[in-house]
Amino acid sequence: MAWPMLKFNSGMAMTTLVAALMKTKSRSNVKGFSLTEIVIVMATIGTMAAAASVLMPALINQSKSDGATAQVVNTLRVARDRAIGERRNIEVRFLGTNHIQIARQEIPGPATTIVADMFLEGGQRYLQFTGVPDTPDYFGALGPIAFGSTPKIMFTSEGTFVDSVGDELNGTVFLGKPGEPTTARAITIFGTTALLHTWKWDGRQWTD
Repeated sequence: MAWPMLKFNSGMAMTTLVAALMKTKSRSNVKGFSLTEIVIVMATIGTMAAAASVLMPALINQSKSDGATAQVVNTLRVARDRAIGERRNIEVRFLGTNHIQIARQEIPGPATTIVADMFLEGGQRYLQFTGVPDTPDYFGALGPIAFGSTPKIMFTSEGTFVDSVGDELNGTVFLGKPGEPTTARAITIFGTTALLHTWKWDGRQWTD
């Protein structure tokens, strides 16, 4: 190998010359990746891809459950705000496995007018998973829509949440995707103030 021509005068330090020669030498020794290195990189990529293929569906389903929870919470807030703003009782109806309506009680009754109607998105359902207990609020866990046996539940013009006879009512809505316990979500309603509290099941306990 021909060494490059280096120009220097008698005052150039020997260390400068040595450094220049070593730099040229190192360039000449540059090599590509070895087969072993390529195999290790490909194996690492494969492992990461396999892990992602397992985790991503669960994360997507949990995100959809969070979205469905937000849908219910927003609908309940609209119902309460309209009850106060319009000075009317607003009924909340949980229908089937994924349907929610809010309806204004007209004066004189018993006529009602539906003011909002929606379905849960992303395959989410009103659902209580086996083995998942009541939330720390302990408002009831006797079904996915846990408001006792009252035929009607509603927000009043005073902003409270009551049953069909006007008594303040606490309760819980459970939801999730069938077969996916980590998608379990819950919304509790405190009757006196109509305060909404959302809960998420992490596989061991409810967290807020």
